[in-house]
Amino acid sequence: MTSQPYIEEPFGILTDDDLYLDCILVRPPNIPDEGLQSLRVWVPKFPLTKNSVITCARQEVQYYGTQRKVAHLVFDLRGTGESEGAMGDESFDHDLHAIREWAKERFGKINLGFLGTPNSAYGRVNLWPLGPGSMMESYHYPAVSSEVTPPSLLYLSTYGSFGKTDDVVCTRLAQAGYDVFGLDPLRYLLHASSQNRLKPDDLNNDLKMLVQMLPSPPLIIGQPLAAGLALLWASHVSQVQGVIAIGRAQAGFAPAHIFHNNNPYTYLLSRYVKNIAPRPAALVMLTDHALGGDEQEFTAMYQSLQEPRRLEKIERLSLATLQDLLQWTRQPGK
Repeated sequence: MTSQPYIEEPFGILTDDDLYLDCILVRPPNIPDEGLQSLRVWVPKFPLTKNSVITCARQEVQYYGTQRKVAHLVFDLRGTGESEGAMGDESFDHDLHAIREWAKERFGKINLGFLGTPNSAYGRVNLWPLGPGSMMESYHYPAVSSEVTPPSLLYLSTYGSFGKTDDVVCTRLAQAGYDVFGLDPLRYLLHASSQNRLKPDDLNNDLKMLVQMLPSPPLIIGQPLAAGLALLWASHVSQVQGVIAIGRAQAGFAPAHIFHNNNPYTYLLSRYVKNIAPRPAALVMLTDHALGGDEQEFTAMYQSLQEPRRLEKIERLSLATLQDLLQWTRQPGK
């Protein structure tokens, strides 16, 4: 029996247009192919390589081990890293299709999920160095605005799920005049916790460093699960101008390999959110979403908040409603 926390298997996948993609499969030890139930594919954001996400894969497999029977794949997009391909060839759909076909051939019927998308029509990737061993991958959507310094907006997607919908939302918000910095918080959190589990101070210090690099103090939007991080940051970092927390929040601090959460009070949001005032805070409960939020949790947090505050209960969040909430955070008295 091996004592290794994970096994790394390097190999190549051939695309339909005859290019080899350089890949590494990170898998729990002592589980054969037929014993795996799920495969998670970490998609690097062009022009980044698999080096930007391999820490995420290792962290997940090392923690869950054989409990979840999940393997993780990292790879270089065509024309990047060790993969073949000409510079300027961004036919990344071929790469994702090749991975689907390889997974089907090797594993048969397996739960396959892609974490992220390879590119964006408008956003551009940035890497922010923060604390020791900590790095934040963000996607910048420059504001279409006549303002000399348009408002900065930090947009946190649901963990592991900065996808096409998030890309569209960030693009539209940039077109509405916001300087948007989008990110998948899970990528940041897995890098930040690679040496030690995170305490609230670790997270808050990282944001304080990030704020110094942004054009102006930011507003924050947190999608389900990331809503907790958005509220924690707004509670402790005074430069945050306002916060919109959407869906489940407290559950975002559950992963024990990321957060130092032995004591349930360490990350209890209802202890902290009163500190957001006098800056505005909006809570959004989505009644038609699996991660839309719990009535009891929202009630407790809303009662802890001070004015200006706002609570919305809606089926789903439209772009128009989100823009209305952002306008309110900028002028809560109107």
